[in-house]
Amino acid sequence: MTPDFSPAMLKFFLRARAMHEGKPARARLRKAARVTVAEMDMAWMGRWERPDPRARLWGALGHVPADHGVMLNHGGQAHG
Repeated sequence: MTPDFSPAMLKFFLRARAMHEGKPARARLRKAARVTVAEMDMAWMGRWERPDPRARLWGALGHVPADHGVMLNHGGQAHG
């Protein structure tokens, strides 16, 4: 079974982490992933399509898509 790295799932994971760790988690994740405030806002809303920054955010969450043989594309994923 291949994990789901979709923008909607990223939204879910980001919100769960913030709920678990508190509000500062959002800023820590943004800085760790090296994404802008606007990019983080788009990911937070589940609307972020660009693959490279999404992959960095997943990595900051501790889930690297490439470790599962997954390559992110615009809005989705493919097996690498």
